[in-house]
Amino acid sequence: MTPGKHTLEFSKEGFNTGNFPLDLGPDEPSGGSVSYELGTSAHDTVELRDGSVLVGDVESMSATEMVIRIGGAMQHLNRNQVKRILLVERDMPGSTGKPATQ
Repeated sequence: MTPGKHTLEFSKEGFNTGNFPLDLGPDEPSGGSVSYELGTSAHDTVELRDGSVLVGDVESMSATEMVIRIGGAMQHLNRNQVKRILLVERDMPGSTGKPATQ
């Protein structure tokens, strides 16, 4: 890399991307390393009672059924199959990110 200010972007499917600022001086020795821990998962995680794990976006859930989108395909699950759900916080489309006022 040339001397100057750079931004390294890290990404991995299923995780939020991250940016790392890097400023290289003209007299910096070559070599070295950068460590960066990727953010949390960008998708919800659903653990089933049979031990399998699904990673996708939970679309809806009722007392009897859960719908999860995995790779663009909707999967309908019986709610009794679900052992544990880890939801990821994300903005809704069209959301301003501000709480609703009354």
